[in-house]
Amino acid sequence: MKFGNRIMTTEIHEPIKVGAIFGDYKKKLRPVWFVWNNRKYDIKEITYIWTEKIGKASIHHFMVTDNANLFDISYCTDTLGWTLHSVEMDARA
Repeated sequence: MKFGNRIMTTEIHEPIKVGAIFGDYKKKLRPVWFVWNNRKYDIKEITYIWTEKIGKASIHHFMVTDNANLFDISYCTDTLGWTLHSVEMDARA
């Protein structure tokens, strides 16, 4: 965990279930919700997107918010799996 500017970042690195739209007219892949710890989070906004290559796989990262927290999630083209990497929460909440 990191504390700075009252924001707490927690590293997670766990597989998650994601509802996503593939082939949207604006973007090729868009997550719309995910389930973590038996709780469903509706994605209100994608704030940043980037892709990295690891071997033959492309890892598509998405910084997303549910209007309360910021999550770093990714989709791996090799395993077809989603991962929650970290969550940033307001430490005052």
